[in-house]
Amino acid sequence: MYECALCSPTVVLDLSQNQRILEHAAAHILHDPKVERTTEPCGLCLRPAPLCQFFLKKGKGANRTLKIDKYTGCPIKPSFSYRVASESSASSPCSNVPIACPLCPEKDVPAVWKYNMKDHIRNVHKTATLSNHEYLWKLSNFEIMEMKNIWAKRHNVPVKRPKRSKAPPLVVSDMYRSRIPSQRYWFLYFYIVNVCSFWILFQRG
Repeated sequence: MYECALCSPTVVLDLSQNQRILEHAAAHILHDPKVERTTEPCGLCLRPAPLCQFFLKKGKGANRTLKIDKYTGCPIKPSFSYRVASESSASSPCSNVPIACPLCPEKDVPAVWKYNMKDHIRNVHKTATLSNHEYLWKLSNFEIMEMKNIWAKRHNVPVKRPKRSKAPPLVVSDMYRSRIPSQRYWFLYFYIVNVCSFWILFQRG
């Protein structure tokens, strides 16, 4: 579990649900006035750059899609699917993932989170024309509306319920069950007690 440092009351996030953490942090980046966008906050833990750095590489196979190669500094392990997280959808509207800045000349520079790219270019590449690179951070109307909804409901974090056990119920054999003795055995018990009592009295007399 991970506690959001900016939420009050505290919101606890499930580390096994990276996509939900991405959405929660992204909602802060877009709508929280306490977040300073010029610091390029991390898309997972919201700490300012360069405390958290993410590096990309192309995967193997025919598609050779991008994926996170390595990361440093971030307390949250990026275990999300890069391909799924980078595409806005009904089940996962947030598309904030680390992307490569086309204006950074060095090869081994950290990636920039998509929602921070506009501020990155404005602050780091001051001579660049923003309109020429708007495609890097432009969001669809659907994503804009869905992220507003996520921000409005940020304190209603669903709890992941434990799965029900599929193990068969425990069956206790009849021979181990506790039973009340039948009438026949009670009668035999009282008969033996009475005989013994009579025998003791007879011996004393």
